[in-house]
Amino acid sequence: SSQLALAKMVCSDSPFAGALRKRLLVLQRVFYALSNKYHDKGKVKQQQHSPESSSGSADVHSVSERPRSSTDALIEMGVRTGLSLLFALLRQSWMMPVSGPGLSLCNDVIHTAIEVVSSLPPLSLANESKIPPMGLDCLSQVTTFLKGVTIPNSGADTLGRRLASELLL
Repeated sequence: SSQLALAKMVCSDSPFAGALRKRLLVLQRVFYALSNKYHDKGKVKQQQHSPESSSGSADVHSVSERPRSSTDALIEMGVRTGLSLLFALLRQSWMMPVSGPGLSLCNDVIHTAIEVVSSLPPLSLANESKIPPMGLDCLSQVTTFLKGVTIPNSGADTLGRRLASELLL
């Protein structure tokens, strides 16, 4: 029995076991996100298809089908142009030579984003039914940018590619 305990300890501390634990954690997160996403969508569909006997369900429909106001359009324009500007500045910064070790604006920005996302509750961005359309669009743009950063010929340094991959996960 002591040999069995020793074998378990050696196997559980191996690099292979560590890699398996990481993969299992990613798969658990994906499963949790998918189950929450589709579970909540079922609730939303049931509410939309239920008869409108109460004024509460009519309010839900009126909020979701509300026409866009000029303020919403201005906010969307500001967010979209801001993201475009940020992505362009980050790409340009990667093309410029770094003035000192560890002084990369891009890596600092991505590291800050990682800290912000890490402070969120787990999988809080996984349920798309609870995120407004503009938020989904922003997440899509950021994801596309980060995927572009992770490829070897993106211009980003090794640390930047690693940080972008970390943020994508």
